[in-house]
Amino acid sequence: MAGIRFTDDQVRMLRSNPWVKSATPRYVSFTKEFMEEFIDLHSEGMTRYEIFESCGLPVEVIGKKRIKMTTDNWIAKSNSGVELSDKKRGGRPRTRELAKDELIARQQAKIEMLQQENDFLRQMRRPERRHQPSKSPSKKDSR
Repeated sequence: MAGIRFTDDQVRMLRSNPWVKSATPRYVSFTKEFMEEFIDLHSEGMTRYEIFESCGLPVEVIGKKRIKMTTDNWIAKSNSGVELSDKKRGGRPRTRELAKDELIARQQAKIEMLQQENDFLRQMRRPERRHQPSKSPSKKDSR
């Protein structure tokens, strides 16, 4: 919602609400508990705006369009069986160059992960190698 920005007072007010996980001048995110509560109350027949107002979230501050779009997403996820979550995912890719320390730390983590993967695969192949008959008969067994 690029058009509507929250003032500093509105951000403070939103952050003080227990149903709000985080708030910035551009963005507000709600807790998983609020999303679940919203779905329950909405299925009982309350309107989305009544639910927000009853939870101490003023509709005129958040904006009707933002509420509608957000709650439509929650309802669609709920109807499709997807679990509601308040965790952020994705985001924009980094545009700045990584510092040498950060780059080395990432490479070390990647190396460690690949080593663990190789060890796991080696352990998985070990039983296969033990029980395979030899491919060429030895001189002792040949007649």
